[in-house]
Amino acid sequence: MDPKQLHEQLQRLQTEIDGLAVNQENRAKLHALVDDIDRELGVGPQFVLEDSSLQDRLEDLVSNFEVDHPTVAGILKDIMVKLASIGV
Repeated sequence: MDPKQLHEQLQRLQTEIDGLAVNQENRAKLHALVDDIDRELGVGPQFVLEDSSLQDRLEDLVSNFEVDHPTVAGILKDIMVKLASIGV
């Protein structure tokens, strides 16, 4: 997996998040997840990650967004698969 492709996918997700009609709490969770993935890949600011794994958080967010926001859920699923393939 090319990290550049994953980073492009994260940028696409950021764009989708910005256009969503969701409450601030869900928007903040999505942005925090993207930031944590960037850090995990070594391209984001270095802060302490939360206790729960990225995969668990991704799965929770996919479940939350699957019905109302299928595009975001699809992007999240794709990112989840790509992260798993590189061992993150």
